[in-house]
Order: sequence, then structure tokens, then C-alpha cells
Amino acid sequence: YDRIEAIDADLAWSAAFAAFRINEGYYKTPLTAGDKIVKPINRELVQLALYDATMITDYDRKQAKKARQYISNVTTMEALKGDLTEWGQISAKLCAQDVIKSNYDMAVITAMPKSYVNSLKKEEVDARLRKCEGHIGKVGDKVELSVTVLRHNYSAKFNTWFIAGVTEDNRAVHFAYREAVKPDQPIQIRGTVKRHTDHSTQLNRVKMEVAV
Repeated sequence: YDRIEAIDADLAWSAAFAAFRINEGYYKTPLTAGDKIVKPINRELVQLALYDATMITDYDRKQAKKARQYISNVTTMEALKGDLTEWGQISAKLCAQDVIKSNYDMAVITAMPKSYVNSLKKEEVDARLRKCEGHIGKVGDKVELSVTVLRHNYSAKFNTWFIAGVTEDNRAVHFAYREAVKPDQPIQIRGTVKRHTDHSTQLNRVKMEVAV
């Protein structure tokens, strides 16, 4: 990868968070409306922030420090358990570096704010699901439920979305569905109880009514 002029790691991470704040998200390609660029790619904003530090706020610096420490802690725990992925290895390496010397490393750091925010959201959802109590019906029962969606993940292997949510009476439910459903959206579903896991009920043959 192309080497770049050495950049202080604290500055690099802070610039990444400044870009994430300004763009209100992470964009690898520009967001356009007709011929107009509404949101530039984050890498361009990072480059600007590296040359004009006034774009970086104290909030950005604090978020960068928190994220770097958080990611370092998580990857350390994953390494101890033998669960460290390739992405985790890259993240751990970048958290430990004091100076950034390659375009690749800078590009990865630019994407770190999104990864950090997604990790926090996952932890929050996991904690919410663990607070759910009891199962829904018996295996084979046909049920109709009002559910608030907490998470959706797409599986390329199965070409479907896996949805997790909570019912009105605080019971966790998960199921596969052909379309994405936005988190926090309340929905009405009908399905068949397939099995019960530790904290959740899995449904099969789910049909979704108009959103509540």
C-alpha cells in the first residue's frame, strides 16, 4: 500500500470522527441528488481535517479516544477467548499504533467510527433482549404478535433477513424474512412457533401485516 507522510494517530482518529459527525454517517461513495453531491466520501473530509484541525472539535477528540480504548478492550478479550477475526486483528493493530504511515491504515481508521457505533448498538440490543422474560406459546402454535424490531441482519448465504424484536409483553422473538425491516419499527406478524432458545422464541413461516 502507498505510504503517506506520517500522521499522529490521535489526529488521524479525531479526523475520522470529525468526518463521521459532519457527514452524519460513513460514506464510501458520495451521496448525490441529481448532479449535486449531498454527502462527500468521508475520506475527503478526513483529508481536509488533517490539514485544517479547526474542523475537529473537542467532542470528536473525546469520541476518538473512547472508541480507540473500547475497540482495544474488545479485541483484547476476543484474542484471549480465541475469537479474534481478521477485522479484529486489523483493528487491534491500528489501536496500538502511535503513527499512521499508509493509505490503507488511514482508510480503515476512516471507517472506524461506523464500526464503533454499530458495536455499541449491538451491545445495547443484546442487553435489551437479555431482559426479556418467557417464551411465546408452544412449538407448533400459530401466533399473531405486535413486535418492535430491534435488529435486522442480511444473510447472503440464505438470501434472507434475520429479524429480532420484542413483543408488547416483553418477550423476545426472532425469525427469517425476505425483506429488511427497519429497527424501532413496530410491526404486526403471524407465524408458527418453531423452537425456544434461552431468551427468545423462533418463528417460522412468518407473514407480516401492514406496519402498526
